[in-house]
Amino acid sequence: MSANSKQQIIEAAGIVFERYGFKKTTMDDIAFAAGKGKSSLYYYFKNKEEVFEAVVAHEAKQLVAEINKAIDTSHSAVDKLRSYVNIRMKRFVQRGNLATALNDNFLATFAFIEKIQNNYRDFEIEMIAAIINEGINRKEFKPVDANFTSEAILTCMIGFEVPLLTKSKTSEESITKINNVIDMFFYGICT
Repeated sequence: MSANSKQQIIEAAGIVFERYGFKKTTMDDIAFAAGKGKSSLYYYFKNKEEVFEAVVAHEAKQLVAEINKAIDTSHSAVDKLRSYVNIRMKRFVQRGNLATALNDNFLATFAFIEKIQNNYRDFEIEMIAAIINEGINRKEFKPVDANFTSEAILTCMIGFEVPLLTKSKTSEESITKINNVIDMFFYGICT
């Protein structure tokens, strides 16, 4: 068995979980989609929960790479924070298994999902705080408590995801709404 086989299973499982949801997906569904025997799945994973955890970790790794690439090409802290929020919110509008794991109340009852949620939330707070601290040091942002501000920004993003962004009829409408949210983060609603 190879790492390539394991990755193939993870990628096929991601598609199946996204299509049918965690609850309805079976190990048989995953094996069929991956073109493997069910015994191959059990070579790498004990159960469906472990497969889903690997799928979510894979999607999180992809999102982190996308965010890091955008941040690395941004020159100011303002641009970095704008890029971070933009990419993160666009990805969650597109849904996927990571978004499901972070937002689904049924899944939140599983201990491994709670671990994923906590780890990803910690990552996001650290990432946003690093950008805010850079902005403070560069005099782009006023001195604020970076951790508190990071938690407030993350809470706002999470709050906007479902009610605002999932109701968008087009991707252009989603992008407009995301940019409006970003402008509120930076400038508030005062004239």
